[in-house]
Amino acid sequence: MRADDLVALLGLPHTDPRVEAALVQHAVRNRPAIKIDNDDSDGPVVETQSWVKNSRGGIEFGFDDEAAWLGLDETEYGRRPMLLTQLYFYGQHQGVRPYQGELPLGFRLSDTRAAVRQKMAPCDATRHSHLRDTWDTPAYRVTVGYAEGGQCIEVVLCMLREPPLPSLPYALPPVPSVESLTALFGSPLDDPAVKQALEPLGLKNRIDDIRDSGEADFSHPYGLIVNFSAPQDRKARSANDTLLSSMTFLRERELGGRGWTGALPYGLDFDDSPEMAATKLGRPPDLQEDDDFSGTATWKQAEFTLHILYSSIENRVSRVGLIAPGLTA
Repeated sequence: MRADDLVALLGLPHTDPRVEAALVQHAVRNRPAIKIDNDDSDGPVVETQSWVKNSRGGIEFGFDDEAAWLGLDETEYGRRPMLLTQLYFYGQHQGVRPYQGELPLGFRLSDTRAAVRQKMAPCDATRHSHLRDTWDTPAYRVTVGYAEGGQCIEVVLCMLREPPLPSLPYALPPVPSVESLTALFGSPLDDPAVKQALEPLGLKNRIDDIRDSGEADFSHPYGLIVNFSAPQDRKARSANDTLLSSMTFLRERELGGRGWTGALPYGLDFDDSPEMAATKLGRPPDLQEDDDFSGTATWKQAEFTLHILYSSIENRVSRVGLIAPGLTA
């Protein structure tokens, strides 16, 4: 099966004979399955993604429960087939032998980063770069990771772009501006300005949560989390001691929530790469850390500390956090 034929399978259910034939051809023994835990309070379906691979063959198939992929209600999880949403073709990757077949898009495992970028030049307007490079083709998103300082390919990942969540059956009030929210830093929970800004989002229903954990979770349906804390020199004994200290704006589906629909500070966008974010801030981050799947970057500004979490697979911002001056991320 040619690489283009494999990539053409993206979006098909695991029950499709063509997907099964691909798994058989590549000697993949396991089959995708959701994870069920009937004793879990958030269950019974506790994992809606599944990956199966042949490490000796250098290939991996990633699947998503169809209902979860489409953003349907959790009661629908596990009732539909799993969709093939990701394909990994490995090169110089620890614990996996290099893929011996044809790679998509004319790549070769010996390609340097410069060579890969040259081959993807027609899609360069969509490139998002950091440790890896990511492009959008009309049918799917492709990420290329590199080894040996960019002298060869570590992995080629072809994946479907997540569909937008279904529209809500009701209208939402306008979200407050970032400027109006950050103006509340240090304000107590019972401040009329705090109530005016957050009551339209359902503050009254989160008071008990704030008292228990300091967190007001508006992620569904507003894509916003607001945190309150007591000053370091005293414990919170009343609403007057509980001060608004930080807030986090979420990309759609992050932490299982809806996406923040308002503007972000400094013109940031959830579609920004880490490099784009640094350009908009006008300087490199004061602190940056990366791991295999995500990374963080922090800028200490005069008005607040800005903290972003991003996917180091897709090179896009997942969360934007703002922390009151004098506090740490």
